[in-house]
Amino acid sequence: MLSKTNINKFKQNGYIILKNYIKPSLINSLKDALFTMFSYNLKKSVRTNNLEDLIYRLEKEDHNKVYNVQKAISSSSEAITLIDSLKMGDLYSKFYNADKKKIHLTLFQTPVQFPNDDRFDFKWHQESGSYAGYSNILTCWFPILGPVNEIDGSMTLIPKSHKNGIRETFYVKKKSGLNDWTINLNPGEDRNAEIVKINPGDIVLFDSSVIHRSIANSGNRIRVTGIVRALDICSGNQILPLNKENSHYIEEKFTR
Repeated sequence: MLSKTNINKFKQNGYIILKNYIKPSLINSLKDALFTMFSYNLKKSVRTNNLEDLIYRLEKEDHNKVYNVQKAISSSSEAITLIDSLKMGDLYSKFYNADKKKIHLTLFQTPVQFPNDDRFDFKWHQESGSYAGYSNILTCWFPILGPVNEIDGSMTLIPKSHKNGIRETFYVKKKSGLNDWTINLNPGEDRNAEIVKINPGDIVLFDSSVIHRSIANSGNRIRVTGIVRALDICSGNQILPLNKENSHYIEEKFTR
């Protein structure tokens, strides 16, 4: 699954891109599950087989219904099958030399980014800023509906930024309700930032101390991505469920 070169590259840069990691059939099954859920929430006769068109219709009616689908997908059997195929426990164990029995996953989500709409875009931040109770969180992020890039929306990461530790975080609540935990960059620090350009089936894995931000969707297609995180449940002060009742875990950190 992972070569020594992959592991060394992750440790050096704080992230790695793995091409053709997810089987196309699993992506298609997940899209079918999303279509079923968006269709049901629309509560109208659906005369389209196009997932993107369906999301647009539901967003026009009520954004909360879109938001609820992208959160509720975590309990879908199709989503669970796909997440199992990622082998997050194995990946985490190899990257951090951790006991696989201690590895837990956050709820899988499928955030939606609309063209020319920055309501849910994040500024420069670290995952560690919003999950302060746990160390070495591994995030897996991947496109579902189509490619991600500098046009259709994506994310950009600063190589090796994880080596400088956790920065001071500033909490900002956007008008959209999005919780953002921003950091300040040093002059020129983003000079070597890399935009993630991948297709459905590819994944990017990154460490919680890597500095990154959203890339706005300036194209004409909706961007739908999947995101799940792995962490050592024993790295906190005590074993607590990974939900909003746990003060060390912030559920609203759901998109890029």
